[in-house]
Amino acid sequence: MKPIRLLWLTVIFVLGWSAWWGWGAWSAKTGLEGWLETRREAGWQAEWDSVEVRGFPTRIDRTISGLVLANTEKGWVWQAPFFQILGLNYQKDHVILVWPNEMTLQTPWQKVSITGDEMQGSVTFRPGGEQELASATLVFDGLALASDAGWTTSMEQMRLATRPNETREEQRDIGLEIVGLKPRSEGIAMLAKAGLLPATVDTLKADLTVGFDRPWNREALEKDRPQPREIDIHEIAAKWGQLELRIAGALTVAADGVISGDVMVKSTNWREMLDIGRRSGLVPDSLADPVESALSMLSGLAGRSDTLDIPLSFENGRTRLGPLPLGRAPVLSIP
Repeated sequence: MKPIRLLWLTVIFVLGWSAWWGWGAWSAKTGLEGWLETRREAGWQAEWDSVEVRGFPTRIDRTISGLVLANTEKGWVWQAPFFQILGLNYQKDHVILVWPNEMTLQTPWQKVSITGDEMQGSVTFRPGGEQELASATLVFDGLALASDAGWTTSMEQMRLATRPNETREEQRDIGLEIVGLKPRSEGIAMLAKAGLLPATVDTLKADLTVGFDRPWNREALEKDRPQPREIDIHEIAAKWGQLELRIAGALTVAADGVISGDVMVKSTNWREMLDIGRRSGLVPDSLADPVESALSMLSGLAGRSDTLDIPLSFENGRTRLGPLPLGRAPVLSIP
């Protein structure tokens, strides 16, 4: 091939690729701005300073600056100095999300300041115009929350992942792992100062399969969130110093959010846990002795006095821990 012909082919290829990237960048910018304008028309507050698209020649990286997004009807307001949606221009169904190191979330009940060392997520969507979620992995390092209601908490790392269940695609597998959780409160600070418990929860893990009443897609952000209806708890586990807790079972959630079903609670060193509750005042002396007697009997049935295997039941709107009534069943709803 003659050099001049090769040069012309190279020029044509570069011009064609540049035009393709430019079209993709323009579509990404106008599509994002159009979605924000549509939110305004739907009654939301949607404010932003600018939308920039970079990444030539292979990437489409969108950065929204000065973002304020509020669902005024629900009372939610998210403010962030920037938010990034990063991706390859030839792989539109896979994006990387990047949150800033500082942002705020106003809820109907309180305002929460959120800070983190690094907060990113990898998200894939099913092919099609509905942008239905396929899988997602979120990793937040050095996450800290501070509420104007007076509470604070922090964690070394939080990892959240979800994907369709292999045998039941309409349900989702959800995994959560939190390392180095510091739930700061006066009660916990008092326990830590007295040497009863460390100030940090070592690990908190959850392995669930959840069936929702509708798919997680773009409408899940624009309208009401999908609500859980079936929850298979493969394991919820927590380790806090010498205390260990494991939960497994199956629950159903009614339309009003009231849960029903049974889970098995397994706890090691439960006597120390009860003693901590007694000494901290969380468990009154008048209740501690009968609770200890009942739990001693149940742990004896399990074969080990330091291990507690006990059913936690939710039925007819009430909760029972083995033979002990605990009050109303909790209500589970995603706001």
